[in-house]
Amino acid sequence: MKSILSLTFFSLFLYANETLVLGATSPVESHLMEQKLTPLIKYLEEKTDKKIIFKTGYNYEDTIDKFADGTFDIGFIGPSPYIKTREKNPEALLLLAELKNSDESASRSVIISKKGSSIDSLAELENKSLAFASPHSTLSYYVPMNMLIDSDILKTVKKYSFLERHDKVAQYVIMGKYDVGAVKKSVADKYAKYLQSVQVSEVYPEFLMVANSNTDKELVKKIKKALLELKDKEVLKSIQSSAIGFKEANSSRYSKLEELMKKVDNAVKR
Repeated sequence: MKSILSLTFFSLFLYANETLVLGATSPVESHLMEQKLTPLIKYLEEKTDKKIIFKTGYNYEDTIDKFADGTFDIGFIGPSPYIKTREKNPEALLLLAELKNSDESASRSVIISKKGSSIDSLAELENKSLAFASPHSTLSYYVPMNMLIDSDILKTVKKYSFLERHDKVAQYVIMGKYDVGAVKKSVADKYAKYLQSVQVSEVYPEFLMVANSNTDKELVKKIKKALLELKDKEVLKSIQSSAIGFKEANSSRYSKLEELMKKVDNAVKR
């Protein structure tokens, strides 16, 4: 009996040792995010000879906490959550690569209203309701909120709410539950038949692949090399329709966004 138990514990140890956890911040429902990343996970499993499992948090904030405390070995993370993770634990993450798009405009924020609505400019937002996704989202909170602040419109908005997911924001605007919403461009394009653009932002950094700073360094090198060499269109299109690969990520690229986030946080007291 003792030998069986010992073998079981040894097997569990080997499994844990050979298994990597890939975490992700998810602008869509978690099961949809897992579907999007499954081809990438399988590709990385082939390149590393490791079993990789997908996990995420209950929401953006919980996921950021998990990135900061080392729950995930590697991860797919948005730029704002990456900056928030660094604030919680500056040593938590190593940059591996940034997603690269065929269309740079894919990484823009769009403030939307229902097609046919009289709201076709920021000036029309007075006494209107506004929906964001998560208060930690780059393109569905920080960037559009900054546009409202710069336009001196925010103080005239009747109310704003957080709905967690970009798709939910778009759907609620279409259903008339909110007058306007803020989503990433790919979601605005997805529902273009029913929506119109009120304001479009400039381009901001894309999603990142990162590694926990405690992840084996040789394994990190192997994963980074695999990401930068990834050319499989099916794997990339599953992540995002405009994705064409990964490129080197540089922390200095996020300084402008970091300043924008500080500005918004100082201006908006939630």
